[in-house]
Amino acid sequence: MLNIRRFVERLVFTLKTKGVVGFILRVATLIKRFDFSGNKMKEAVLTIEQLGKKYKYRPAVIVPALVLKRHHRLLNSLSGASLECAIHGYTHKNFKPLGLDEQVSEIRKAKGVFEQLQIHPYGFRAPYLSWNGHTGQAVQRNNLLWESNETFIWNGFKKSHLSKLRHFMEKAISVLYNPLDAPKSVVIPRLQGEIVCIPIALPDDEILIDRLGFKDSSTISGLWTEILECTHRRGDIFVLQLHPERLPICREAMEGLLDKALNSEQDIWVTGMKEVAQWWKEKGRFEFAFEAAGKGWRVHCQCTDRAVILGRNLSGKASQAAFYRDYRVIEERDFLVESENRKPCIAVHPQCSQELLKFLGDEGFPYEVSDNSAGYSLFLKDYETFGRKNELDLLNKIEESPNPIVRYWLWPDAQRSAFVTSHDLDCVTLTDFLLRLFGR
Repeated sequence: MLNIRRFVERLVFTLKTKGVVGFILRVATLIKRFDFSGNKMKEAVLTIEQLGKKYKYRPAVIVPALVLKRHHRLLNSLSGASLECAIHGYTHKNFKPLGLDEQVSEIRKAKGVFEQLQIHPYGFRAPYLSWNGHTGQAVQRNNLLWESNETFIWNGFKKSHLSKLRHFMEKAISVLYNPLDAPKSVVIPRLQGEIVCIPIALPDDEILIDRLGFKDSSTISGLWTEILECTHRRGDIFVLQLHPERLPICREAMEGLLDKALNSEQDIWVTGMKEVAQWWKEKGRFEFAFEAAGKGWRVHCQCTDRAVILGRNLSGKASQAAFYRDYRVIEERDFLVESENRKPCIAVHPQCSQELLKFLGDEGFPYEVSDNSAGYSLFLKDYETFGRKNELDLLNKIEESPNPIVRYWLWPDAQRSAFVTSHDLDCVTLTDFLLRLFGR
């Protein structure tokens, strides 16, 4: 009786997100992309592994625990060093209606399966990207390093295909993705407690191919290249989501992105999810110490060798290399800023939101909580509430200030932006899809 109820729930969910026509087309495409042996998916995963080796990074393959358990011998590369294997639920289950305890339990069961197979998972992505306000805490309670569920949709796509987007995507966006508008947002990882939250870029392969019907690799490549260029220009991260079953259609576009990223004057960091999360936590421990020194401030940088230190409006630092907008690289870890009256640091009023402080920390800016409006390069007040809609305005405010400021850059080793590929391996065989309808 329970399995029948699960079947009905999943069928209703699928019809709600894809529609009747979409459901029929989905069945037809499944027969083309999958087989009963799993050899098609094995070949796809091996191709992703080979691309990772070629471009010298570790792609993330994100898989439900029961699917991994059924096929771990077939997918033996998932336990190797060339790929990162992350949790995609215990089964491919909608997380959005689940409470905290249920999510903790689902992830714990999944993690147990991974560990039984001697695979150590570092990250989690919810099936269907169906997260809610409990998901981050559930991931943290299971001692994982990262989660990747929040989506950002890019404006170039929306403008180019607006009528199709409204016709095919409006319902799916509201039910499944609920994405933020990337051009109006800051698209970077976020440190929430001990968990690094890594954003995902849309449109992904499912939107472009299954919902909008694109089959031309050059069109897909053009849209994704536009995202890569935007994230590079802004210093953001581009996390590509590409399901292995659509790799035959998207491989050329994916390789084109990797080629472009590695040939962009070597300043796009092509890396993996685990490496992004580890770096973000490393960066979160960096600090600045300021010491009054005559008519200026002695700045001590407490950071690792990978850190990139930037400054703007710094007297005597004009010869340093330009890096991002009017920020210049400072090579020294201990240097003098000539600024008699203003510490090159941001003062934040005590009544300001904690979310403001978190954002400044993620962006690498030094700050001190103080009600003193003088003696600092910038004083922030009237931010009792602070959210995503305020972030770009705040960055613009900081950059419009004529006073000296220092910061740690977002990415290591003089990299301007970051690019990651992630691959949700929902099922391996056609049998897996049938079992998924019954919650298995």
